[in-house]
Amino acid sequence: MAVNKNFVVKNGLEVNESLILANASTNMVGIGTTGPSYLLDVAGGIGATDAYVTGFTTLTKGLQVGTSGSVFYVNDSNNAVGIGTSVPTFPLEVHSSVSAGTTALYVFGDAYLTGNLDVIGDIVYDEVTGRNIYISGLSTFVGVSTFGSDVYITGYSTVTQDLTVLGDLNVTGDLSYDEVTGRNIK
Repeated sequence: MAVNKNFVVKNGLEVNESLILANASTNMVGIGTTGPSYLLDVAGGIGATDAYVTGFTTLTKGLQVGTSGSVFYVNDSNNAVGIGTSVPTFPLEVHSSVSAGTTALYVFGDAYLTGNLDVIGDIVYDEVTGRNIYISGLSTFVGVSTFGSDVYITGYSTVTQDLTVLGDLNVTGDLSYDEVTGRNIK
């Protein structure tokens, strides 16, 4: 395939001082620099409509997506990533403008936590399997609740429906009741 060449430079090119430099011996081009270290080395900002990058990409400073990083922000000074915030203080911080009851974070697949899960607000779940679950404050169980082992209740407790105990009921302290029906009551 023949190429029609109207302008050919064979031994390098320099346009103004530190504007554009094409070094024929290193095959490197510098824009804003006279000492390019890469095939294309740009010293300064780059404005582009679209960018297509393949291969491994290294960013040596923070990354901002959106106005001042308002959509996605990587802070290289404290190794924090912000989604919806440009000032993340945690390793991953997610802010959302969605209203209450709307999903702000969705994880498809398993999520593993090796530390504490601190929740301010409600937790809604379909099924929980765990050990050493500690619940403080007011707790409401709706529907059938089955406890496979001992249940210890400290403090004031109210049962508003029938309470069925299939084994012994051991009470330390006072037991107050309005009416009792039973067998072998001593």
